[in-house]
Amino acid sequence: MQFRSSDTERDADYAALVVGMVFVWGVCDGVSTLLAASLVGVEFETNPTVRALLSTPALALGVKLAAAVLAGLVALAGERFVRTVPGWRWFFFVLIGLGTVVTGLNLGVAIGAL
Repeated sequence: MQFRSSDTERDADYAALVVGMVFVWGVCDGVSTLLAASLVGVEFETNPTVRALLSTPALALGVKLAAAVLAGLVALAGERFVRTVPGWRWFFFVLIGLGTVVTGLNLGVAIGAL
């Protein structure tokens, strides 16, 4: 039986929060944005960059995924610093929560269009 040190457990906890952030902002927000835009129209997207990308849905999703993955890589690279900041877990919880709210809003728009 192998025991984990508290540092290893914290590393896994940190990585899980980063993966959660990437998933919510890359996959969930990306897919829900495409769904809402396909049902109500591109003109209702408030972000002008995303609105321009939505003319090619695969590109829009790819850019959203790439931005989320890049943010995740930066967060992983800066783990040693981030973990010194008091309340760093709350920062990730808030980011994941906001991404969930944005996804919910996108889905609400899509459902409202049906």
